[in-house]
Amino acid sequence: MSPTTAQKREVDRPTGSVRIGQALRRYFVTGLAALFPVAVTIWLLVAIFNFADHFLGRALGFQLPGLGLVVTLLVIFAVGVFSIHFFGRVVFRTVELGFARLPIVRKIYPAVKQLAQFLFSEESRNAAFRRVVLVQYPRAGLYSVAFVTNEAETSVAGRPQTLLTLLIPNPPSPFTGPIIFAPEEDVIPLQLSVEEAVKLIVSGGVVASPLQAMSK
Repeated sequence: MSPTTAQKREVDRPTGSVRIGQALRRYFVTGLAALFPVAVTIWLLVAIFNFADHFLGRALGFQLPGLGLVVTLLVIFAVGVFSIHFFGRVVFRTVELGFARLPIVRKIYPAVKQLAQFLFSEESRNAAFRRVVLVQYPRAGLYSVAFVTNEAETSVAGRPQTLLTLLIPNPPSPFTGPIIFAPEEDVIPLQLSVEEAVKLIVSGGVVASPLQAMSK
């Protein structure tokens, strides 16, 4: 006698320990994605500060109050100036290619770089994500937060209409996920900034602002 549908569902349903393991893994990955860029930034600043405050102090033979802070700021400005010009871009591109060959770093560095560019470059934010909307996905009745990345007038569906290019982010990364095309009238514009939406996605919904539609 073949098992009933209910019995099959019972067999396929994950056990309590499996669900707990999945939840712990999801929380760990979400926490890692949220903390990693912050931790790297703090570690880099502390490393530069300690180098300037201790090593240079010993080299000079005396401690100069505020030297570490001044050198840290100068290093950041110098790297910024260096990276803007052609030679600096070549050097950083070479370093990135080297990172791309390292087994673990190549998985982490691109996401950290994208997140850093997004957080510190207003131009990158505006170029990547225009606004935040709510769309019925993956089926009618279920709603997903989406970023509008482009829009175009088209008649590909048989009549002239505005199709929005939507990126459906996959937590904890706000930069990866399926791309769908939806008519403008089928999305709900949200009173949610891009930064707030990123926090929502990276935190797995833990850090969530109220979802309110834009007034028409």
